[in-house]
Amino acid sequence: MKTLYFDCFSGISGDMTLSALIDLGVDPDKLTGELRKLRLDGWKISVSEVSKHGVCARHVDVIPDDEEHTHKWFHAHHHHHHHPHRTMADISQIITGSDISPKAKDLAIRIFMRLAVAEARVHGTTPEEVHFHEVGAVDSIIDIVGTAICIDMLSPGRIYASVLHDGRGFVKCQHGTIPVPVPAVVETLAARGAEFRQLDVEGELMTPTGAAIVAELAESFGPMPEMRILKTGYGAGTRETEGAPNLLRIVCGEIPDVTAADAVQEWATVIETNVDDTTPETLGYVMGKLLEAGARDVFFTPVYMKKCRPATLLSVICDESAAAAMEHILFTETSTIGVRKYVAARTCLPRRIVTVTTPYGDVKAKEICYNGVVRQNVEYDDACRLAAEKQIPLKWILNSK
Repeated sequence: MKTLYFDCFSGISGDMTLSALIDLGVDPDKLTGELRKLRLDGWKISVSEVSKHGVCARHVDVIPDDEEHTHKWFHAHHHHHHHPHRTMADISQIITGSDISPKAKDLAIRIFMRLAVAEARVHGTTPEEVHFHEVGAVDSIIDIVGTAICIDMLSPGRIYASVLHDGRGFVKCQHGTIPVPVPAVVETLAARGAEFRQLDVEGELMTPTGAAIVAELAESFGPMPEMRILKTGYGAGTRETEGAPNLLRIVCGEIPDVTAADAVQEWATVIETNVDDTTPETLGYVMGKLLEAGARDVFFTPVYMKKCRPATLLSVICDESAAAAMEHILFTETSTIGVRKYVAARTCLPRRIVTVTTPYGDVKAKEICYNGVVRQNVEYDDACRLAAEKQIPLKWILNSK
């Protein structure tokens, strides 16, 4: 399965995303042809090769295509009040009225809606009443719709992203001086529940457009999943940074497809920690809390740590959205001072809960299907209930299916 991984080690913006996708293999001429279907006048795409800290990358500029539009764009970019103040309805009309593919239309509108919701929260209004300023300009529309078109062209089966990063300090915008990360970025990441870390770098690394794009595209945020890397694209930003190069890296890889027709490919976050000074009673209590908080599974493995100390490897399997809650429980309820976390692929068989009839009464069972063969496993807790009610050995019920 084709998979894209957005490695946002130095932030993300709309032009960085579009640049990286072109560097990954999207034909700029085909992209331009699709973007012309938006029926927006006065622009063209300029694609150049640049070097950031010795790394070759692409940089895409959306620029005016004649002297008249050059004059208009100069004033639009140097006098904020001349930016087109488009609403969400205006943006939707431009996109839906075009002839780009339905998938690209849908994705582009969803990205803009994330921006509208974030801006509405910042300004205390509704998404319908938000007036896009910088994001309503032609270059930002091209960045977002262009990204949607590129994703449609590449057709990945899965998209993941790293932990997101931004700098610090202040930037000037339509409304004046605001802090970094800018409020729209903070609201976008909060609504998505994205993993975020602020870097000790002066200035803005992640724009609202970039935040909305990755928030909409990425299934989860964390380390790169295990895959066979096919190609890497680098998109350059316009900043010159002292630390990491101002680049967005998008990795294209292959994750093995599911072989069995009935099986489903899923992803889970695995959290592990070794403890050698927590009592068994406490570990049992912790397991219960983790399961109550939404862990898919919790298990213990006997291990030997340094100095040959007998210890316990505590493993938690959970959804990415529940990882923070799991870590909180581990840090507050055990003696651990560090955990390991990674994303793992799961091949899962479809299952459903059914009611089956036994000689002793009805009991719930898990029904599983694989290669056309259906089997039923009696649910343990329900079997215990029935055994207690009938005052019979548990094994009679478990063996009666």
